[in-house]
Amino acid sequence: MTTEVSNDGMDIVNHMDIKVHGIQNVPPSWWSDGKHPTYPEHPFRYEVSFTIDGNQTFTLANGRLLQYLPQYRDYIENAALPPLSSTAKDVLRQMHEVPEAPTKGKSISTTKTTGNSQAVEDDAQPEARIIWITPPTSERAPTPSEELLGKRRKKTAGNSVGEDLTPVAVPEDDDTPPCMIRMPLDERHIMALESMMLSGRPLELKFTRVLRPGLPTEWEDKQEWYFRAIIPVDLAPLSDPGSRELSADIQLQPVKAAVRTEEVKKTSKRSKNMSQGLRHEEIDTEGEHPYVTCKTSAVVSIELEKTLVQLPKDRIRPAVLPTNLIPKRPPPRKEFRDSTRQFSDMVASIAERMMHDCAALQDADSERKEEEILEVFENSGRLESYKEQLLPLVVNVVREKFLSDKDVSPDVISRLTNELYVHLLNSIHCTLHNMVEGMSTPEQENANRVATAKPSTASPQGPDDGIDYVWLERAEEAETIRDYARATRCHQARIASCACAESFPDVWYDAASYFVRIGETTRAEQCFREAISHDPTHAPSLMAYGALLLTFDRFDEATVYLQAAVDAKPSSLSWGLISLLCDMHALNLERGPRYESQRAHWEHEGTIAMREALSFSTDVDHTSVSKEVADYLLKLQHPGLANISLTRCSRGGHTEVLYARLFALGEQYNEALETLKNGEGLEPYIEEVTILRGDCYAALGRSDEAIREYKSVLCAKDKEPRRRFGPSYIHLGNLLITAGCYNDALGAFTIGIQAWPCSLTWLGAGIAYYRLNKIDAAEECLSESNTLNNTNPRTWAYLSLVCLRKERVELKTVLRQAIMQGLADPGLLTELGRDLVRACMGELGESCLRKALAVERECGREDSAVCCTAMYYLAGAVEGNNAEEAWMLYTAVANKTMDEVLRAKAEEQLAALGKS
Repeated sequence: MTTEVSNDGMDIVNHMDIKVHGIQNVPPSWWSDGKHPTYPEHPFRYEVSFTIDGNQTFTLANGRLLQYLPQYRDYIENAALPPLSSTAKDVLRQMHEVPEAPTKGKSISTTKTTGNSQAVEDDAQPEARIIWITPPTSERAPTPSEELLGKRRKKTAGNSVGEDLTPVAVPEDDDTPPCMIRMPLDERHIMALESMMLSGRPLELKFTRVLRPGLPTEWEDKQEWYFRAIIPVDLAPLSDPGSRELSADIQLQPVKAAVRTEEVKKTSKRSKNMSQGLRHEEIDTEGEHPYVTCKTSAVVSIELEKTLVQLPKDRIRPAVLPTNLIPKRPPPRKEFRDSTRQFSDMVASIAERMMHDCAALQDADSERKEEEILEVFENSGRLESYKEQLLPLVVNVVREKFLSDKDVSPDVISRLTNELYVHLLNSIHCTLHNMVEGMSTPEQENANRVATAKPSTASPQGPDDGIDYVWLERAEEAETIRDYARATRCHQARIASCACAESFPDVWYDAASYFVRIGETTRAEQCFREAISHDPTHAPSLMAYGALLLTFDRFDEATVYLQAAVDAKPSSLSWGLISLLCDMHALNLERGPRYESQRAHWEHEGTIAMREALSFSTDVDHTSVSKEVADYLLKLQHPGLANISLTRCSRGGHTEVLYARLFALGEQYNEALETLKNGEGLEPYIEEVTILRGDCYAALGRSDEAIREYKSVLCAKDKEPRRRFGPSYIHLGNLLITAGCYNDALGAFTIGIQAWPCSLTWLGAGIAYYRLNKIDAAEECLSESNTLNNTNPRTWAYLSLVCLRKERVELKTVLRQAIMQGLADPGLLTELGRDLVRACMGELGESCLRKALAVERECGREDSAVCCTAMYYLAGAVEGNNAEEAWMLYTAVANKTMDEVLRAKAEEQLAALGKS
């Protein structure tokens, strides 16, 4: 099938039929002075014209002032244009399921005129109306003989007012109805109509009076300007989804044009050389227009082939669904359990069975119960069975939790396993003994219930109760301090420990969003696909994956997932992303013959999507959806897409904040500060603006200004601590510790603990207390931080310093944990090494200092202050055993350091070594 194309090459996507039922309440003066409405040689005809795009004009011509006879009324009401071809209609039905219109537009004029015509008596004069029932081709220029005959009839016309005249014949059924016109609509017309509906602007039909064909050429209607009018058709009824028809009785509005004085003077008098057949009327330009006085109105109806406002389910969308691209993954048959969980469940099961075996002995005396229990365990073989069940689980726990070296020898594993196994048996025996000896009667009843109950497998009721939330919290903490390697491991551990099938989509989505933020797009796409495979209707994953595909111009795939997101959970954001998709299509079109047509199509689809998005938004600002989309894309760190969305937004207010975030995301911090400085309407967003300025100053190394901005919001006395500013409290506290303002840092972290009681805020408070030499308080804070997250090497490192200051025997164990967790802070390693050397723990101190040097050299910072300090203290640690290495280290310090005090000390040590 070939697509219907307009004259300028654009595809026709809809059709609009307009019917003018007639002009009623015509001013009486139009047929006064002996001029009957059906006078056959009445000189005037009437036209209704309109245009949508300003280029092409459609006209209903040859309207006549006639008595509104019943046959005319019936013809107009039943008039219809030929239907479209069945093939085209079928295609349109497939593209848009058009529901029945909510109100069938039976003509209003029928209601108003039918009853009146039935009530009219036989001898009453029918109402005069301007109607379109004769085609323009029915009137032609008269022949000379007909013209002569017409002049003879004019002489007697004045005396034949009441005579019966032959009515004008209506067209045949096969003829095109003169009262109707069909307009093919392309994408530009559709956009223009939608713009009218959104703005409330009517479709204006122009009503004019013209001379009928065949009149003498010297005749001129100089009063035509006075009879011009506008018929404003309100398109609001077509804005309802699924509506295709409207019918209205609309009052004519005279054209308010300035009347030329000379023209009024000329038309007020009869010209001597003008034919007497052209009738003129007295015009009162100062008084009320006859249209207004007589309430002259037009009855107009409009019918569309397809609805202008589509229902969401009728939108054009791909036939492919996400399940066609990503097969749905079946739910796991059983929950994942790590080694610790398996071990705990097995111990609970064994204890449960043991209690069940002992339930029958509750009536015996105490000594008899002990004998029976021992006999059961020794003779039945159950003890050996329990050992066999626990042994592999204990080995797995040892491998996972206690051994960092994967290539450890079997002897080491066997020795450690034996020790743990003996401890386990002792614990079980003691526990069971206490349970049997210490039970009262109510507790025995509880034991019976426990023995017959099944182990609970219910998942945690809230996120704070499960390991899932713990790993998510740790990942957020690591991302806050830009430790992306640790954050990645936390997300991986969260995925591996997820035990609830319903949580899989959210867990994978959080990991995917994290990988998008750090630029790992390949891993992000893999995680998004995993989330969708577990739940094809997971709207957050569908939207985020669609946005990711848009960044790589993979529009076809993005369409599948974004449209599925709208189906799964329609919202202002999901529809806004559809609108962004259409904008991207329009921006990436190639110039060619069909460029304008395709561009208009995507602009039209984008307008539809934006209208749907606004229906979900509570904000009266029409750019609120674009701002919401831009904010969402900035959180996912898609600056290019966010920039496109911001082009739709008016400048000022929240738009300036979003532009500043866009600049900061691109590391254009000076431009971001300039935007926030010159932006207007930022008062409602002053807190967000201040925090953003602090982030920019901190990134530029202007710590004093960053601290000032942070403090003005985070440390305000009249403001409660808020969770959304949690990372900012950590940034402020770290800046203050770096600046040596430990009391201020402690205050910042104390407020931060109220807003976000995470391990990082407790760690910051512990560091501040340690620097203030309040060791006990520091130990409490550091222990709390370690309880919340025992994988942070900095926490273990500061606990090592506390143990060193308190001379705790756990020092080596704590320090070993810090190294095992991957401590790589050269400054902290140097401090540890220095204090250990001073405490006469040269071997431990030397290992810390060498690790600090290795980290600095690997990063190419051999001349840094930390590196020189580490070399100085390492030289002191090895001076007694390796004087040559100490000499080399002191020499390097003296040559590279910028610290004059440290250089002087190194030179002094070199002199001492030289003398020795």
